[in-house]
Order: sequence, then structure tokens, then C-alpha cells
Amino acid sequence: MGVEILTADVPVINGSEDIGKLSQGLEEPITFGSHGTDLLVKGEEEAVKDANLPKDVVDEWPAPKQIHSFYFVKFRSFDDPKLKKNIDQADKEIQKKNQARFQITEAIKVKRSERAQVISQLKPLTQEDKQYRMVVDEKRKEMEPLHQALGKLRTASNASRDRGAGICSSEQELDDAIKSLNYQIQHESNTLVEEKLILREIKQLEGTRGRVIANAVMKAKIQDSLGQKEAIQDQVKLIGVDLDGVRREKEAVRTKIKVLEDELRAIDNDISVLQEELTVLNQKKDKSYEGLIELKKQRDEVVR
Repeated sequence: MGVEILTADVPVINGSEDIGKLSQGLEEPITFGSHGTDLLVKGEEEAVKDANLPKDVVDEWPAPKQIHSFYFVKFRSFDDPKLKKNIDQADKEIQKKNQARFQITEAIKVKRSERAQVISQLKPLTQEDKQYRMVVDEKRKEMEPLHQALGKLRTASNASRDRGAGICSSEQELDDAIKSLNYQIQHESNTLVEEKLILREIKQLEGTRGRVIANAVMKAKIQDSLGQKEAIQDQVKLIGVDLDGVRREKEAVRTKIKVLEDELRAIDNDISVLQEELTVLNQKKDKSYEGLIELKKQRDEVVR
């Protein structure tokens, strides 16, 4: 418990000494009788009545002020040790939570900085991957008409084989076949039945001459319009080699992108966890602060 001493300065007038000094200011002296009585002669009585004497001597002729000190005792409030301990403890808890909040906030800043660095690495790789996709698309578009040409060649070749089943592939081949059969009739010993069969086969071959000529013309037209099959295949292979190289480079870029994307997801997860911790800590801090305010109210009520 503490004690404070307050002082106050008050002027005081001494009794007889100060009043005697006041009497020195009268215009005419007061004279008493020769016998020491308090009776005044008539003329003197009238003079006293007419004198302009002050009614309050102290007010008219004040004495010098004397300062006297008085002390007032003021008692400080009584501090409840248990309440004070609780207030100090609550204040310390708030300070601890502030420090923890600062550490979490700094950790979030570090993670966000790391996230920005990962994104700065991802941007050029993403752009490069986009360019590779464009190249791949261009190569595919370039190969598309070649594949269509090869498909037409295969279709025409298959149709020619279907139409040419059992017939010669060219007119020269047909003439050679007929010539061989005639040689058998002329130079070999054949029975009548065998000879009839050979003649029938020659007749059938001659019947296919129109189809053989038509197939040859169609094949020539196909080759002229689409180019040679081997040349087209070589061109497709060359584009395919370029496409494979682009795909390998694109895959390497995609691997780097995947690593950075995984790292980015991990950083985002860390930031999310820290944000949740910060939210919980702020709630606890607010609750502790409310408790501190309540304790201080209790202390103030004890003072009143």
C-alpha cells in the first residue's frame, strides 16, 4: 500500500498583532478620559461618529500573508495479488501469441516468395511446351494429305487386283501368255481334247484384253496424280523423324513442368496449413485479449 502526501497553502492572520497594525491607519487618534474610563466628551463623541472608519479592518488593511502547509493523505488502490498475477499472465499469453503470429506471418511470406519463384520458372517452360504443341500440330497437318494419298493408292491397288483377278497385269503379259499357248498347239503332241482346252483358254485370255488395258490406264492415272508410292512413303518417314524429335523435346519439357507443378502444389498446401494456423491463433489471441480486458475491469471495480 502506498501513501501520497498532498500540500495546500492557506494564508492566516495573527490576532492582536495584526489588528494593532491596522489601527495605525486611523486619521485621528482615539483619546480616552483622564480617569481611565471609557466615557468620551460630547465633542469627541461627535468626532468619532463623523470619522470615516472602516467597517472591516482586516479587509481594508490586510496584513502580509503567511503561508502554512497542510498535508492530505491519499491512499493508492489495494492490488489483489491473485488478480495482478492473472493480469500479468494474460498479458504474457497475448505477447506469446503475438510472437507466434509474427513467426507464422513470416513463414507465409517465405512460402509465397518460393511460390513466385516456381511460377517464374514455369512460365517460360509452359510457353515452350505450347510452341512444341504447335509444331506437332503442323507436322500432323503436313502428313495428313500424304496419308490420304497413300490410302488412295492402296484402295486403287486393291481395286485393280480385284478387277484383275485371273487376268494379266499388263497387255504385254497377256500377249506372252497367248503366245505360249499357241506354241503348245503348234509344236507339241496334243490330243484333240487337250487342243480344244488350249484354244478355249486362248479365247478367254483374249476376252480379258479390254480389262487389262483399262487397269493399266487407271494405274497410270493414279500414279500420275498422286506420285509414286515410294516417294510419298519416304516423305512421310522424313516428317515422322522430325515429329519424333519434337515429341522427345516436348516430353522433356513436360517432365520439368510436372516437377515444378508438384512443387507448386506442395507450397500451396503449406500456405493453406499456415493460413489455418494463423486463423486459429488469431481467434485464441482475441479470446485472450477479451479475458485481459475483463480482468482489468475487475481490478477497476475493486478500486471504486
